[in-house]
Amino acid sequence: MKALLAGWLMLLAGTAAAATAPDFSGRWEVAVREHGQKNFYLPMTDGRLVVAADGASASFGPLSFAGTLEKDGLHLACSRSGRPCGTLVLTVSRAGLSGSGSLLMADTGPPRPVTLTGRRPLPRPAATAHVYDPKEFHPFYSPGLPPVLHIFPGDSVSTRTADSRGQDKDGLPKAPRGNPQTGPFYVEGAMPGDTLVVHLTRVRTNRDTAYQTAQVATNALETGYIQTLPKDPGFATWKLDAASGTASLAQPGERLKNYVIRLQPMLGCIGVAPPGDETLGSGHLGAFGGNMDFREMREGVTLYLPVFQPGALLYLGDGHAEQGDGELPGQGLETSLDVQFSVDVIEDKSLGQPWVEDSDTVMVMGIGNSTDEAMRRATTGMSRWLADNYHLTPQDIAAVLGTAMQYQIAEVVDSEIDVVAKLRKDALAKITK
Repeated sequence: MKALLAGWLMLLAGTAAAATAPDFSGRWEVAVREHGQKNFYLPMTDGRLVVAADGASASFGPLSFAGTLEKDGLHLACSRSGRPCGTLVLTVSRAGLSGSGSLLMADTGPPRPVTLTGRRPLPRPAATAHVYDPKEFHPFYSPGLPPVLHIFPGDSVSTRTADSRGQDKDGLPKAPRGNPQTGPFYVEGAMPGDTLVVHLTRVRTNRDTAYQTAQVATNALETGYIQTLPKDPGFATWKLDAASGTASLAQPGERLKNYVIRLQPMLGCIGVAPPGDETLGSGHLGAFGGNMDFREMREGVTLYLPVFQPGALLYLGDGHAEQGDGELPGQGLETSLDVQFSVDVIEDKSLGQPWVEDSDTVMVMGIGNSTDEAMRRATTGMSRWLADNYHLTPQDIAAVLGTAMQYQIAEVVDSEIDVVAKLRKDALAKITK
């Protein structure tokens, strides 16, 4: 009887030990910090750590690890391209994953002391249709703002934007001037190195007026012509008629009394939080998107943005009832909008710059400090897109771009220039995949 009881006690002890053994296996969304901060010089500070079921191996982007489970945690020895690159010791608790050690993420220099925190990805529920009524807006893109809403891939959001002066659908001031943004929206599962996919399913005006500067911006004009312009041109008010889908000047001169245009509502700003701990004013644009002022950013298009922060942190704003290429007055027809969008995530793949598609066209944005630089980035991005998606050689790419490429100047009057490279899908359909 004593022997039987001893056996049962040993079995129960083993079961309890197994039940409390830490489980490091699977995917973790992790952040690596040097002296408690993100390091702008490290190619990867956030991402997915994948640990094998037995803990004997792990991977984190380009880094590979050999693992050993010991009493104080999981010991990981790092290698990159066959060379040692540091060590980590990880522990796991109800709060998630934590650890410390040293890592060499660059090609040179000694390993740097780092800390690591992480959590398991949240389970993805059934798609949800959210309605978000914004109470405040922010005139910048930042990873430091708390998310207004957590959403999952497949979810949709119905919301609204203020105009560039911070006025809402009733024309009341709700935020500071300067393209105040709605958001940020945290997309669960989106991690640096991924692509955030944003489907714009509804972009509509929600009031009957818009405004626009009454003069072309001086940085789009020659110096001699600028001298002939009024010193204080003021603003023009436009009447918006959603029922007829048209807009016209509220007080036109004799020459423009019959000048009526078609409403084509669009988002001047849509972007994710920039890399590192950087905060940028909402007038800026870059690889993260932002104030791109691309007139095709309207209902029915899909935007692809590189992800630089966990959750991507999506912002949108700066509604235009219509806008010509270049945003030449420095403004579109500035107004507030009702917007509906849905999101998806493409894991571990990124073009590194925004690109857009509609039913007819694929478009890659080049954003730079000059028109030349922006054009080169657009052309390079389209070349990389063709190589990645169609496996074309440089000679193949030259044949396609040399016969089918189109360019569109989206933005020339802000701090950065936006040039868009475009290929029609009927041309792409002739390429054998």
